[in-house]
Amino acid sequence: MSDSNRVAWTEGLFLRPQHFQQSERFLEKLLRDTTSHLLAYAYGFTQLAIDQELAKLGKLGLSAASGILPDGTPFDIPRDCDIPTPLDVPDGAKDALVVLAVPVHRPGMGALGLERTPSNALVRYFTADFEARDAIAELDSTAELKVGRLNLSLRLEQDLSGAYASLGVARVVEKRPDGRVLLDEEYYPPVLDCRAAPKLFDCVKEVYGLLRHRVQALSERIARPGTQGVAEFADFLLLQLCNRMQPVLEHLCNRAPLHPEEFYRPLVALAGELATFARKDKRAPEFEPYRQAALWETFRPVMEEVRAGLTAILEASALAIPLEDVSQGYFVGRVQDVELLRNAVFVLAVNAQVPPEMLRARFPREAQIGSRERIRPLVESQLPGIPLRPLPVAPRQIPYHAGYTYFELDKTRRLSDPVDYWKDLEASRMLVMHVAGDFPELKVQLWAIRGGA
Repeated sequence: MSDSNRVAWTEGLFLRPQHFQQSERFLEKLLRDTTSHLLAYAYGFTQLAIDQELAKLGKLGLSAASGILPDGTPFDIPRDCDIPTPLDVPDGAKDALVVLAVPVHRPGMGALGLERTPSNALVRYFTADFEARDAIAELDSTAELKVGRLNLSLRLEQDLSGAYASLGVARVVEKRPDGRVLLDEEYYPPVLDCRAAPKLFDCVKEVYGLLRHRVQALSERIARPGTQGVAEFADFLLLQLCNRMQPVLEHLCNRAPLHPEEFYRPLVALAGELATFARKDKRAPEFEPYRQAALWETFRPVMEEVRAGLTAILEASALAIPLEDVSQGYFVGRVQDVELLRNAVFVLAVNAQVPPEMLRARFPREAQIGSRERIRPLVESQLPGIPLRPLPVAPRQIPYHAGYTYFELDKTRRLSDPVDYWKDLEASRMLVMHVAGDFPELKVQLWAIRGGA
């Protein structure tokens, strides 16, 4: 039979301490059963302060801590519970998890000890004297009571048995020869509030900052003249995603308390949506299930995906290179990034008041393209320079404008070319185009497309 059933209070009952103890067990179980399903992962620290000075002496101790243990037991050190005796970290300890532990409730066994002895080491409470004041204001009287305070202790997880409920406090990387204890700064203890694990709350603020930065960068890029094209549709979608998530993260930054799982849900959703833009396979990665007792292992891969997704997508797929009309049919464009010249595909968009078929046929023959140093000899000798190859349709990465014809600059050196014109252009970084024919109301645009057309 359960030791947590309700007491049958009847008339004429001879009261004994066990009646009140049984009533307490019933009420504790009632409260625990009622609240245990209201919130998932309802255990962890709400406050945790490790005594850093003790670590220099080879010990690990707490100066304050509060929260809920995995068995539902609340604690508040030092207000309601004594500060546990500091743990002497054994020599040679490496990658050892230190936990805050309390004996679990054992039906049929004593839960409260009058004195600390080896025989009652597994009791949940030890008695302490307390001077209780009468709650009635007019009665200024006190009484000495015996109260029970939780039997909390610091232990190595590897030394625990199933008789304890515990929370991870810190991970010992090693104990150095000089006696100092080196703690793992990347360890996140299980917490009910992200602020109780500063490194974890830093992740909340970091994601919010990244989103703000990306929203600003994307909005400026989209608002730039000449970029409202088909290729920028992905930027609009990404801006929509970031604009949706930024207020959510701002709310989480200002919310207190903030349970880690409440942060994990929007974070993992953000990582999945960013995969559409940032990952080659366009698929959301598979993450391990959320684990309250292993927060660093849970959040690390998700944070890596979010960081990669929000930093790898700033570079525009197509970059407009202004062409300045310097008169007499000459147009000049400056390409500062030599990597563009080496790796990007260059596309020339041309519009004129002539039939498109005529423009497609005549323009490659009557336009000469080369470096600033090479263009004059090309014009004088009537050599074509860098060839133009007509494209059947506008590349998807650049804006489409009705009436424009598109040509790709051919980087390949032909056998008849006296020099490699494209290598000259890489050295000069200044492209010059000369148009000899008559093309009324000529308009030209030059685009560099990263990754190919």
